[in-house]
Amino acid sequence: MNRLVYFTGIVLILFLAACEKDDSTGIPPDPVSDVEVNAGYGEVMLTWTNPSTEGFYYVDINFTDSKGTERSEKVSHYASGDTIPGFANTDTYDFTLTAYNYSGQPSDPVSVSVNPLQPPFSIVSSTIDMVPDFGGAIVSWENETGKPVSVNVTYKGNEGEKVSSTFSSDEDAQGYISGLNANERTFEVVVTDEADNSSEPQSFVITPLAEQMIDKSQWSVVDFSTEEPNEGGNPNGLVRAAFDGDYSTFWHTQWAGGSPGYPHYFVIDMGQEVTISRFETVRRQGDDRGQTQIQFLTSLDGETWEDFGLLEVDSSTDDPQSYRLTSNPKARYFKYVATEGPNFFAFLGEITVYGSLE
Repeated sequence: MNRLVYFTGIVLILFLAACEKDDSTGIPPDPVSDVEVNAGYGEVMLTWTNPSTEGFYYVDINFTDSKGTERSEKVSHYASGDTIPGFANTDTYDFTLTAYNYSGQPSDPVSVSVNPLQPPFSIVSSTIDMVPDFGGAIVSWENETGKPVSVNVTYKGNEGEKVSSTFSSDEDAQGYISGLNANERTFEVVVTDEADNSSEPQSFVITPLAEQMIDKSQWSVVDFSTEEPNEGGNPNGLVRAAFDGDYSTFWHTQWAGGSPGYPHYFVIDMGQEVTISRFETVRRQGDDRGQTQIQFLTSLDGETWEDFGLLEVDSSTDDPQSYRLTSNPKARYFKYVATEGPNFFAFLGEITVYGSLE
């Protein structure tokens, strides 16, 4: 008997607690008040004051989006505002805000209307430009909105296959398309946002610039930090071994009679002014003990230098590693600097420069 009384008491307590949470008053909540609406780029910001009615649970925002779909956004009683993105135009949109209590009883609705500002994908689309680049093209855009968009470019590859490249950014930016031969082709550009709204396609007819390997026969060593000469005319250890076209020979910093540390560098006069699209390096074959970080600088006069920053090296592979210089600098001189590695020394099997003589 005592156990039955105890069980009944527990059930009664739980029932009363549930009734208290579910709003036992049976009175619908007051409507939200002080509703303010603001327009953003392709979005709407709503704020309001929640009702003080006992048992108020959430606010339901109803509207029809730019695709004609009826939508509902539920906002808990802990918040008093919401931002709704994804509008594809500047049409007038109506929003109905209804407060609900725990029993599901609605308040009187409150309606507001607003015209969103021009959506980000549309603004960015109007700024799209494309120009030829070495082995490809550069697509550029401006994004004053600070909102993320994707710039989608489709074109035909070298074998006529359909290729797509996508670049995402919430600011002014550029995207680089590479690996193409110098044949005229059409690039189609579409800008999309996170709600899958998209701009009308834009077409650009562009012929990629022809890229060539810069002839090394005119190259000469201007300066270097250290090298390690060998007897008997063996080029290994000398800077010139890094541009002799032979991967099996290599420049090596001093290791006999001294152990100078990083940075290690050499400066090359290419013998003519060139436009550089990229440079390529090959490690000392079969040796992973070399530099893991490098720096590349260019100059027209050998005195004023343009620095392209720190670049990472994969010291685990014998394959060539390519580094794109997106500004396509004009230069006669370049400086290769090994800045970091697991040992005190650095080495290099080959360095090659690509671009044009124009």
